[in-house]
Amino acid sequence: MTPALFVQSAIIGVSLGSIYILMALGLTLMFGMMHIINFAHGAVYMLGAFVIYYVFFQGGMPYFVAFVASMVLLGIFGYLVERSIYRPIKGGIEPTLVALLALTTFLQAAGYPVFGQLDKHVPPVFPGTRNILGVGISIERLMIIPVAAALVIGLYLFINNTRLGAAMRAIEQDKEAAALQGVNVHVVNGLAFAIGFALAAASGALMAPIFKLDPMMGEQPLLKAFIIIILGGLGSIPGAILGGLMLGLIDSIVATALGAEPAFLLSFVFIIMLLLFRPTGLFGYAS
Repeated sequence: MTPALFVQSAIIGVSLGSIYILMALGLTLMFGMMHIINFAHGAVYMLGAFVIYYVFFQGGMPYFVAFVASMVLLGIFGYLVERSIYRPIKGGIEPTLVALLALTTFLQAAGYPVFGQLDKHVPPVFPGTRNILGVGISIERLMIIPVAAALVIGLYLFINNTRLGAAMRAIEQDKEAAALQGVNVHVVNGLAFAIGFALAAASGALMAPIFKLDPMMGEQPLLKAFIIIILGGLGSIPGAILGGLMLGLIDSIVATALGAEPAFLLSFVFIIMLLLFRPTGLFGYAS
């Protein structure tokens, strides 16, 4: 691998890692508060991409209007899922996991009659390349990095500088104690679902102009997000960020040097080796 190719792979890895981070942050936020794994996250990623296809490409709306619409619509959907599935089950972990798995199966199966059997493609939003350190990088991929960074910073500021963010942190530490202090647990849980779904939709919306769209497109990003939250530590937002960047770099650099299959295998080998020495992940802690 030449230095130029390494630089190119590293930048692409950061952009890919940014997508993984957004996916993982939604998962880790919901796990930290409610101790559930949202299996529907991959289907929400897919729906976010299809909103871009229909609102931006077919509807002719500006891309960032479609991007915001994707986050808002899927955020509302997440709140409705909390109201109609998680809340009636009363937060039971096993029933919630089964219900969310059933939801993602339904959404993927419904995708074919709704969106059609053929793959969809979104035209480039930011065509062309930019020269960085003597290497040409797609502007489309470069734009992913600042947009994802803005969303991550916005989430950090929300959680650490608002009353609702403080309520989320309180529920994560002790749900019963938070309720005794006047925190409306149901409302905050609904907000966590909405934010998690919105971040997954943002991931799909950012990747829509780069990859083909089909109802099963969310499976691999969901798997990567699972790897990241285990790698970073279940419930850890800093761990999700660092884990996403590490996995994105592994995927891009190793895939460039050795091929896609070795990169996919190496991500699993890496996490197994890490967990042998640190079972709780990079920033996790034993409960």
